[in-house]
Amino acid sequence: MRVIEKLVLSLCLLPVLAAPTKADTIFETGTFTGTDLGDYSIYDGRYIGASFTVTQQTMINSIGAQFGAYSYGTIFGAIVPLASSTSLPAGSPTDLASIALGHTILSMPSQIQDVSGSLSLTLAPGTYGIVFGSGLFGATGTAGIGQNNDDVASADFFQYLAAASSDWLAADGEGVRLFVDGTVSAVPESSTWAMMLLGFFGVGFLAYRRRNQVALSAL
Repeated sequence: MRVIEKLVLSLCLLPVLAAPTKADTIFETGTFTGTDLGDYSIYDGRYIGASFTVTQQTMINSIGAQFGAYSYGTIFGAIVPLASSTSLPAGSPTDLASIALGHTILSMPSQIQDVSGSLSLTLAPGTYGIVFGSGLFGATGTAGIGQNNDDVASADFFQYLAAASSDWLAADGEGVRLFVDGTVSAVPESSTWAMMLLGFFGVGFLAYRRRNQVALSAL
């Protein structure tokens, strides 16, 4: 009988212990083409970012962008909260560190390629912004982000351009490739729920039988 009980409990717990996760690209504004020299300059007076939304709890593993020629040193990448997909980050761009949920430092390449930096961060469902720039978090380099990539979808971009304003501005990021990689907490499938319910039913049935056996032995 104990063997049967252990089997039923295993069926009940298996879906929880082995719940699937999905490792994937959570967000990208374009697909890499490798044909650009880096038209969108990033430095301490210019940042670029885009909004993205997650609908489930998500573990972020890394963030990055396609950088081109004329890049050197280091660039920061950060994730910030946003009120909506069309909202701009709160506060001053130069005070980005005060609202950043996490950041990473990227070393710039000498050729056109995707560059990403590790970032361990768990995001609750909501809207966020991915931002790249220099002059904060110890980053002191400059970079060129290409504008000849193939757009994946219509993304909402924003930027900080010190020469134009001390505030955040909306931006046209057509052809710019920014991306976020991570793991989404998977929602159990219907078959998983069925297995869990079967396991719980079995545990209840065994408990019922045990009570009856105890009652009979007392007679």
